[in-house]
Amino acid sequence: MDTQIATTLIAAAAAVLGGAVTGGLTWVAARRQADAAWAAGLRQADAAWAAGKSQADAAWAAGLRQADAQLAVTQQTLNEQARAVERGVRRTAYVAFLGRAETAHQARTAHQSALGSSTATALRQEYLDAVDAVSEALNVVRLEGPDTVVSAAEDLNDALAQTAPAPQYATARSTFITSARAAVTAP
Repeated sequence: MDTQIATTLIAAAAAVLGGAVTGGLTWVAARRQADAAWAAGLRQADAAWAAGKSQADAAWAAGLRQADAQLAVTQQTLNEQARAVERGVRRTAYVAFLGRAETAHQARTAHQSALGSSTATALRQEYLDAVDAVSEALNVVRLEGPDTVVSAAEDLNDALAQTAPAPQYATARSTFITSARAAVTAP
């Protein structure tokens, strides 16, 4: 064999071997680069997932806080409406009781003024009927309460007795009105 052929064969073998080594190194480098890109992509995806989950958790927590706040406002509104209804029912009971007490007081006064006259018997019956109406209204006040108003109402009822001194009615009436006002204006 000729040196020239041998040199050509060696050069060709070197070129093939060099190409193979360069190709192998290029492949290894490309593989490393692809692995690095894959790892970076996974890290980026994990970071995006974590950020999205964090935003979703924050939105959920904010939604819960908003729902709790709305429930609290609704509960407060319902409580206030219930108190307003209760005050209205009490006010109605107190007004009815006070009106019947006034009627009974006027009937007692008329009966006492008519003692010894021909109308005394009829006026006594009007007084007794009015006292019965006060007793019925007192039962409603007892149901509605509170105890301070019930006590004042019972004192006013007692002041309507035929034998009660006249000034007792005015004092008991004033005490009842004061306690009733306090009960219907209390928060």
